Amino acid sequence: MRKVSPGLVCIVLGVVLLLAAGGLYAYNRCEDAHAGAEAQTVVADLQQKVETPEPEAESGPLDPALPVVEVDGNEYVGEISIPAIGIDLPVMSEWSYPRLKIAPCRQFGSSRTDDLVIAAHNYESHFGKLTSLTAGDSVTFTDMDGIVNEYVVNKVEVLDPHSVEEVEHSGYALVLYTCTYGGKTRVTVFCDRVPLAILMAFSRMYLYVHYPTDVLGGMIVGCAAGYFGNRLAAHLIRSWRR
Repeated sequence: MRKVSPGLVCIVLGVVLLLAAGGLYAYNRCEDAHAGAEAQTVVADLQQKVETPEPEAESGPLDPALPVVEVDGNEYVGEISIPAIGIDLPVMSEWSYPRLKIAPCRQFGSSRTDDLVIAAHNYESHFGKLTSLTAGDSVTFTDMDGIVNEYVVNKVEVLDPHSVEEVEHSGYALVLYTCTYGGKTRVTVFCDRVPLAILMAFSRMYLYVHYPTDVLGGMIVGCAAGYFGNRLAAHLIRSWRR
């Protein structure tokens, strides 16, 4: 009986592993595309159901609990938009692994108590591009009462999966996070409300850390980038829906 060459066995195993890796990559890309398409369908439904806030209602005290709207058997609390990475996604009311395959999920807190934490899968169509965010990028969360909450990115960090306290009780108004591709760490984005961000900008001048022209220039560039980024994202989303 002829012996099988060890080199041939290694070649065969290598081909099998390459095919397996290619199949896994194709599966992940397909799942990513499906998740993105499903999320955009939900966004369209939510935008039709969102309430138009009354001026007098906005000035009064709000219920800390976010209002919930049901779409296709799932409950949603709002919509998150991040122009810098071109995403506009629905946010589910509760966190679970099956729900993460559909859309980002509220893990903790509320936009009305300035401790909202939103988790999402690392699909490129979800939070896979969080690592490209930088300080000053704008983030918007609109709840189902139509109340628009504007935030600005303060910092982006990589934390271990056990840093629950640092995420849920960070002191920031909004925290976004997703797992890295290896799954061993979490990309975490800490955001301030826009009024607080403005106060921080003035504090830079008060402490003589930056010249007024530095802060003014940063504000102009940030506002322009947020405006044009939002217009571009809206245009791309409309083109995709056609």
